[in-house]
Amino acid sequence: MRAALIGLPFSGKTTLFEALTGIAEAKKEENLGTIKVPDPRIDHLAEIYKPKKKTYAEFILSDYQNAAAKEATLPAQVKNLIQKSDLLILVIRNFDSPMTAAPTDPAGEYRKLKEELLLTDLVTAERRVEREAKEHKNPPEMPVIRKLYAMLEQGALPPADTFSAEEMALIANYNFLSLKKRLVLVNEPEGGAVLPDEFTAAVTADGLVSFSVCAPLEKDLSQMASEEQKEFLAGFGLAEPARDRFIRAAYETLGLISFLTAGEDEVRAWPIRKGTTAVEAAGKIHSDIQRGFIRAETIHYDDFIRHGSEAECKKAGLYRLEGKDYVVKDGDIIHFRFNV
Repeated sequence: MRAALIGLPFSGKTTLFEALTGIAEAKKEENLGTIKVPDPRIDHLAEIYKPKKKTYAEFILSDYQNAAAKEATLPAQVKNLIQKSDLLILVIRNFDSPMTAAPTDPAGEYRKLKEELLLTDLVTAERRVEREAKEHKNPPEMPVIRKLYAMLEQGALPPADTFSAEEMALIANYNFLSLKKRLVLVNEPEGGAVLPDEFTAAVTADGLVSFSVCAPLEKDLSQMASEEQKEFLAGFGLAEPARDRFIRAAYETLGLISFLTAGEDEVRAWPIRKGTTAVEAAGKIHSDIQRGFIRAETIHYDDFIRHGSEAECKKAGLYRLEGKDYVVKDGDIIHFRFNV
């Protein structure tokens, strides 16, 4: 899974990227970093199994250093690069920047980014509709494109789940920006800042999650040792950095959950989309396991922790044998049986 930071100049995207990924001096045209998703379940299972390795779920974060375009909020090159992303993180400035005299305008920045996504897709859809009017080939994706075009013409970004999985598959090659998952990240000063009601109302009306962080503070935290972090956060009455909460929010916005595997060699979280079946989840580990799938021996993490062991879960009737069509749940600890 891939996520991309997009925002207006001076929104603090690069500082956020460095804070979230731990990569310093991110000055390339396209910067990529791997983010580990915090998961206390992995830490707890590792304490029990003492594995040689523990592996968290991950996703890739992108940031872009292209200069702003004169006639567009986002340069064409950035729009081309973010097409491969699954999640767009709209970075909004809510702090006074020494780099610009422009006042903070969270509502205006959000509106500009939203309009840019809408107009980009409107042009693409309009051209495709006009071409079809001349060619009369009627490919299977055209009803979906017309449906999207009608919404964009009205100045509306499609709400989540407007299109079915089958419809999305038909237009996958177009990489419409307006159909990507979106999350709003407000970059604010240390101690916070008031957000205007207009901004909050706009984000809420679009059904999006808004999350606030202080990029410089989170960057400093990311560079501290674990114990030093805990002491610093405790001084503010916090259990974890805002960075960790944001990463989980991004993971959830992507529609992802994690199933777990645990043993002496490794304790690991495996990211999958909600609704994934057991046989599909097996393929995340290895194609041979999916091909030779027999059953999924499953205990839910909460049951395992409550009863303390696999043996006790079996006694309580909480150790399950699931077939290919079982829909995996977040926190399932699974051992796959297979034969190839």
